[in-house]
Amino acid sequence: MACPIIIRHHDGFQSYLVLDPENPRELLRHWGFKEEFSIRPWLGSLDPVDAREEWCEMLAEELDNYNISDEESREYCSDRSYWDELK
Repeated sequence: MACPIIIRHHDGFQSYLVLDPENPRELLRHWGFKEEFSIRPWLGSLDPVDAREEWCEMLAEELDNYNISDEESREYCSDRSYWDELK
C-alpha cells in the first residue's frame, strides 16, 4: 500500500514529506542554494492531516501550498529521482 505524501508547492517546484512509517522524511528542494536537494528525517506526526499542518506551520507558509497525496502521485514519481541519488 502506498504511504501518504504531502506535496509542498514553492518557488515553482515541489518538496515532499514522505510519511512512510519506517522512514518518514522530508525531501526538500532549495532553489538557488549550492546543495539544491536534501533529505531530513521527519519527527512529527504521521497522520497526513496533522503532518500537513505541522509542516506548514514549521515553514511559516500558507496551508494552500500543501496537498495530501500518496506515492502514486505523478508529481512525486517524476521528481523522486532527484533525491534517490542522495540516499
